Amino acid sequence: MRRLSWARVLGLTCALLVVTLSSGGSLAGPATARVTILGGPAAGIFNVFATGLATFLSRNVPGVEVTVAATGGSVENVRRVNAGDAEMAVAFASDVHEGYFGVEAFQGSPQRNIRAIGLLFVGVGHLVTYKDSGIRSVADLVGKRVAVGSPGSGTFSNAQRIFGELGLWDRIQRVPLLGSAAAGALRDGRVEAFYYTGPYPDRATIEAAIAKEVQLLDLYGPLSRTDFFRKYPYFTRYVVPARGYNGLTESVTTVGLPGLWFAHKDVPADLVRRLVAAAYGREGHAHMLQVHGASADMTSRRALLGVSIPLHPGAEAHWRSVGLEIPESIRAR
Repeated sequence: MRRLSWARVLGLTCALLVVTLSSGGSLAGPATARVTILGGPAAGIFNVFATGLATFLSRNVPGVEVTVAATGGSVENVRRVNAGDAEMAVAFASDVHEGYFGVEAFQGSPQRNIRAIGLLFVGVGHLVTYKDSGIRSVADLVGKRVAVGSPGSGTFSNAQRIFGELGLWDRIQRVPLLGSAAAGALRDGRVEAFYYTGPYPDRATIEAAIAKEVQLLDLYGPLSRTDFFRKYPYFTRYVVPARGYNGLTESVTTVGLPGLWFAHKDVPADLVRRLVAAAYGREGHAHMLQVHGASADMTSRRALLGVSIPLHPGAEAHWRSVGLEIPESIRAR
């Protein structure tokens, strides 16, 4: 499918019309607007958030049924929503930005059908090894086996940016493992380190630290001595606190990257507005906090963090209604 078909768009619009009329008693029963949210690999954080959203929205927004589809991750999600294979998805701000503007992995192929909805969480760059590995800095990874995520995932694309900027991408032995699989490989000695972009506290890092004490490597320091933050302005400084994981005796500076909810531009604005109002409302936020603690970032105040492409009209309508000022550069169009 190259784009959301007119039949699919018409179906979503008609379902909303029937819901609106039936709420006033004009029709006997509402039609159902069916929406798919793309998550990511089964072990990944995108699937956790997509499933949490789908569960809450299906139960609490009348006339809407939201389902989740597993995917390879962030880059794939941008391409598939742009092509109309699904209405919505979760992706890192990096891939949303680069997809829309047609740079990096999307060079020459701008994904102009995607529109931003809002922030879900801040992903934290975890570069993890064991304390007894002898690895003390990123420079010590030369020649080592490092799990960098599955190709097509947000973790993989972020690892490529980070290690590439540090001149290490072609000097490490890259292993395509993600999340729990990467942590398992570290425990079994099949890799010496793994990189993962996920909210703090990260489940894979916790799993790795069960076996023995872990060490997180400083990424912010080495990257701040390069052009990394100028090239990739959606990354931020993030501090993992001391004692945050077993073995971590001092805080570690690394990078943070917002994870965004986004949609195809042709999804009806009123549908998006209703979904956003529910997900970011008091009950929605309470539900998402039970799904994952990183949902603490999922508030109206922080909703536009990491957004650098135009908002979906339905999302903009909601954010304006709760008092947010919308910068000209990301206004709906």
